[in-house]
Amino acid sequence: MKKKFSVTALILVAFFVAGAQDLSLDEILSKHYQAMGFENLKKVNTIIMTGTMVQQDAMPVKIIRMRPDHYLMEFDIQDITAYQGYDGQTAWWTTPWTGNPKPQLMPDDRAKELKSRADFDGLLYHWKEKGHTVELLGRDTVDKSPVFKLKITKKDGGVEFLFLDAAKFIVQKRMYYRIVRGQEVAMENYFRDYRSVGDVLFAFTQDTHYGGQPYNSLQFDSIELNKPVDGKIFRMPAK
Repeated sequence: MKKKFSVTALILVAFFVAGAQDLSLDEILSKHYQAMGFENLKKVNTIIMTGTMVQQDAMPVKIIRMRPDHYLMEFDIQDITAYQGYDGQTAWWTTPWTGNPKPQLMPDDRAKELKSRADFDGLLYHWKEKGHTVELLGRDTVDKSPVFKLKITKKDGGVEFLFLDAAKFIVQKRMYYRIVRGQEVAMENYFRDYRSVGDVLFAFTQDTHYGGQPYNSLQFDSIELNKPVDGKIFRMPAK
């Protein structure tokens, strides 16, 4: 009985010591910025990511980003190129698989999502200046790994959750919700295979789950920094 009590007591002590050593939100974010290489990211003005999107079939994909918040993704579906773009003001896309190849304005919910992706430094960097609110919700796990769970309430009212690895302070998972046919559906992005490019850390694999089920996977072959980019490519083409 004594031995059992001693083991239990040790577990409780370890638990309370670990709790006492929990980091504050500011400390977690500081370690996150350092781990991701934000000081080096400040020197980057363009990012070109080339690879493959796997969603039943494998489709070539290219993502082009330019400071401060310009974004263009182009991907091929059965030899037809589709686009999703944001020029800092207007979010647009083409959906040729619907039979309409013309550029269209994105619906509001998808536009908000694209604007989040277009933020060159990410939502967490200078979040106060951007008008967002960030809360530390405590600890959680992602694929059995301990993480810090953060809630981000964006300036536009949208809410996202980011899960930061408790040891490496890199993003393991992003979660948000999308309204589909009147129902709220969970969207989850998992970030894997981090590699350093120009002393900045990038996830070379991004898996997306839709409603708890695997949806697609982005696998990048190359990520290039500070290549010349014509700003006109981000604008919505004339109809």
